Amino acid sequence: MAVYDTLLNIRQKLEGNNAGYDSISFIDARLLEAEPEMGNNIYVSESMILRHLVRRTDVRGTDIEIDLLNLMPEETPREQRSEIDEATREAPKTHAYYLEQKKKKKASG
Repeated sequence: MAVYDTLLNIRQKLEGNNAGYDSISFIDARLLEAEPEMGNNIYVSESMILRHLVRRTDVRGTDIEIDLLNLMPEETPREQRSEIDEATREAPKTHAYYLEQKKKKKASG
């Protein structure tokens, strides 16, 4: 299925799971973004889209993340699920963090 169709499936599943308003609104916004690609039939799996959405910084630590994680297929290997869970717990380091590390290294070296 194309990205737009896959997002529609995700939206239907969220509704079926009684997901929160924020989650439905979030997917609706992604659907609007995907509309220009409707004629493009590039296949992207649902689990791939879910993994991408869960890793977004604006989703981490929110109810949206929980609703999306609840849609992850059970066939997903445990290692992959734990990798996703781990990635969602750790926020990416900022540029300032690395600059500070560099300064500390120069000062001690």
